[in-house]
Amino acid sequence: MTVTNDTKGLDARVDSVFGEPVVLKPMMIQGGGYRATVPDTSRPQVVATGIYVQSRGNIEDVGSTIHRQAVVDTSLSIREEPILQCGLRKSDRVYFPDRLETYDVTFIHDEAGGRPDVHLVRVLEE
Repeated sequence: MTVTNDTKGLDARVDSVFGEPVVLKPMMIQGGGYRATVPDTSRPQVVATGIYVQSRGNIEDVGSTIHRQAVVDTSLSIREEPILQCGLRKSDRVYFPDRLETYDVTFIHDEAGGRPDVHLVRVLEE
């Protein structure tokens, strides 16, 4: 029996059901490592398909008290190829055109199978 590792085919099927368009937008970094408010034109913007993931806080029973956590974790599950195409990194932006929402990248967590989790924080309109 032969087993084929067809993660790209599986990813395409999962993206076709749960995925949505995303625009990966590289941003300039200014002195001190802070993000400038202008796009980095030396790296291309990439339009791809990814999965928006948001988990909210839960209730934890610790001893005799119940603690509520007000945590919202937002991330993008996406194939590695678009990330490599634009050199996506911390402080770049991800735009979800169907949601009309923009996020900053806080960090990228590599996952097995070539589908990293891009952790995000929402950018509020000014």
